[in-house]
Amino acid sequence: MGSILVQLAVAAGAHVVAAARGARKLDAARALGAAAAVDYAQAGWTEQVREVTGGGPDVVFDGVGGAIGRAAFEITARGGRFSVHGVASGEPTFVDPQEARERGVRVLAIEQLFTFGPRMRGWAEQIMAAAAAGHVRPMIGRTFPLEQAAAAQAAIESRQALGKTVIAVN
Repeated sequence: MGSILVQLAVAAGAHVVAAARGARKLDAARALGAAAAVDYAQAGWTEQVREVTGGGPDVVFDGVGGAIGRAAFEITARGGRFSVHGVASGEPTFVDPQEARERGVRVLAIEQLFTFGPRMRGWAEQIMAAAAAGHVRPMIGRTFPLEQAAAAQAAIESRQALGKTVIAVN
């Protein structure tokens, strides 16, 4: 999801600051057009984001959740938007609604995903058209044969996968 979001935001003219864990993922984000990339496993990452954004990002897409997601919310600019779309850490991001209101931050909680059903087909058609036109490209990290599906799942769960993991069915 992050690789597609980076590409779409860059295509829309946004100054993208990617946050990921590890050099491979940071390099991948830069290769996709992110103007800056910070490692959220390193101390001081939120200060780096504030510095490169001039105070804090206007829009944040949180796919990690937990403490990382909470830190990302805390640096979201006043009047910004904070969208939760994942819980890779295993925990959701907690945002106090009163705190969000006081800062004027619009929070789109993970529950937003449940309302996407009627729009999914149209969005899928749009992203497929963008991919066919070369505007976005999926990042395939590794392909496993069906017999190694357990290894594929382990790579995903350990967050070692870069991009999408594909299981080939022959």
